[in-house]
Amino acid sequence: MHLIKTLFCAVLLISANTFAADINIPSSKDGSFLVAQNTIRDDIRAKESSARPGDARNKNANEGSADPKSKTLLGKTGLTQCQGEFALCAASTCTPTGKKIKVNEDGGKTSRLYEEASCTCPIIDKKIAEANGVDLVGLAAVNEGNMKGSCDRPGPGKIWSYFASGITVYPQESATPPFAPRTAVPQTCAAGSVGTNCWNFECTVDKPQPGSPRTATCFCPIGESYIGHKASPKDALETMAGGYYPSPTQACSQLPVSGPIPANL
Repeated sequence: MHLIKTLFCAVLLISANTFAADINIPSSKDGSFLVAQNTIRDDIRAKESSARPGDARNKNANEGSADPKSKTLLGKTGLTQCQGEFALCAASTCTPTGKKIKVNEDGGKTSRLYEEASCTCPIIDKKIAEANGVDLVGLAAVNEGNMKGSCDRPGPGKIWSYFASGITVYPQESATPPFAPRTAVPQTCAAGSVGTNCWNFECTVDKPQPGSPRTATCFCPIGESYIGHKASPKDALETMAGGYYPSPTQACSQLPVSGPIPANL
């Protein structure tokens, strides 16, 4: 697996001819793809980049799973392709709840408390996936976030937040209307901006609104970097949020779902 330069929390550029081929994830047309939620932190790269996907496969990952096609791919994080609908929060902003949220880290061996945010995220369904020319498959790290080791739904009316490299056109948060299907547009928020990580977290499916895309409310940690570790205030943020705001940078002060760009790059 070849990673370009480093693993960003919200931006992971990966060689389509190596990583995407190894784990059968659709690649983008330019030979790399953008992970627009949180991804895998640097020590996972150091410890696991030398491992073949087959060597790290969790043979028991699918036992009891509602979907036998779900497939665990890599390492202690439980990096897995999960079939079925999911929330995609890459272009969402968030609001503090005043509560704490427990986040799994290091393959679920430990956990850390973060300030919690509420984020409204579009639900990716079969129709959206087909419009993007990809299967309805999300990429998850089932031992991280607050997932429980499998792709199984967390409960009635609940859904997980995943990432999907091939989904580039989906409902984007904007001023008017609140959500509309558009192409995701990345931006960089200046160092000192505070973001939110929504990859691998539980969401509650929202009540349908006539004429509006389906959404879910996801509860996510504020200021988290790579899988359960704190972001640095010196880092800039990469986010898809705000792309269709009248002033896109406004989203940078709204706890956007994002990932840090390390200051030493």
